[in-house]
Amino acid sequence: MQKKHIILLHFIFWTTMLSFIGLETIPSFGKYSFNDIAGDYLIYAVSIIVLFYMFYFFVSKKHLNKKKIIYLIIFGLLFLIVVNVPIVFIYLYFLAKEVFDLSGDKFVIEYLKYYLSFLETNFSFVVFGSLLKIALLWYENTMKQKEIEKQLISGELAMLRSQINPQFLFNTLTNIRSLIEKSPDKAVYSIENLSEIMSYMLYESSADKVFLDDEINYINNYLNLQRVRYNPGFIDFNITGDTAGIFVPPLLFMPFIENAFKYGDGFSKTPGIVINLNVRGNNLSFEVTNNINKDAGPVNSEDGFSIKSIKRRLDLIFGNNYSLEIKNENSKYLIKLKIKPAKVPFQNLPDQNDSITKKL
Repeated sequence: MQKKHIILLHFIFWTTMLSFIGLETIPSFGKYSFNDIAGDYLIYAVSIIVLFYMFYFFVSKKHLNKKKIIYLIIFGLLFLIVVNVPIVFIYLYFLAKEVFDLSGDKFVIEYLKYYLSFLETNFSFVVFGSLLKIALLWYENTMKQKEIEKQLISGELAMLRSQINPQFLFNTLTNIRSLIEKSPDKAVYSIENLSEIMSYMLYESSADKVFLDDEINYINNYLNLQRVRYNPGFIDFNITGDTAGIFVPPLLFMPFIENAFKYGDGFSKTPGIVINLNVRGNNLSFEVTNNINKDAGPVNSEDGFSIKSIKRRLDLIFGNNYSLEIKNENSKYLIKLKIKPAKVPFQNLPDQNDSITKKL
């Protein structure tokens, strides 16, 4: 939490507390002099503020440990019991000197009455100070934990951005080499697809969000290279709805598509891999279905970008504003992702020609 927010929180807390304490003095007007009422208010206010901040600044991260909290409670009670004695003495000395004229049990009873009154009030504010500091430390610790997790996910994503699957690259180059002899035009087309893929991964995917249309173009280039290896119609990619002006995180869908090729059955009936992307209003639905290759191993393998890593990334980006459905039945594997993508007015959109400028 930012320092200015913490200061504001303290200001609101003390404005509220001191106002309530001030309201409690209203019935005393007319019964006691103004000086006595002001002195009573001042001593109570100073004692609770001092004790509040003594414990607020004393509590540290080490007290988040259960054993340390127990020690803190014991120490706090003992300290409060001791420090309350001089506070009551000061109060009586300035506002109730007549108590010192009493003797024996009467003095003890009267002194205890004031002592317990101060102890109750001071104890409450010592607890407030300690709990507020513990809450802020817990919040800070939680934010740091999330930041560390974000960095880990960013590192995983950076790895995905910085490299093309070696097996995919090897297969693509092999296919291009064979096409050079048989069909030079297709070889040139494949080289263009590969060039656009590499350019997108180097330049476009470094942003937090990219145009959905650019992401679709990247997917199409990837699928065009894969189509060379499979029978016509084996890969079916369908897009419905208005995709213009929509932003999504880069390479959001690629891990699902790569898994479909990695673990799918390339010799199954056509279509073997079906990809559907639908935009309706503020909702985007993305589905990948593939026939399962039983010899390819478990789909949630830790190789590359695992399903677990993908879920962590989705949690960090969308929070609770997404749903991920995974089914494995009837020799088919289905992944369905639903999100609410960012969309901005047309006049606020960046120039899509910027990506062309970067490449040139």
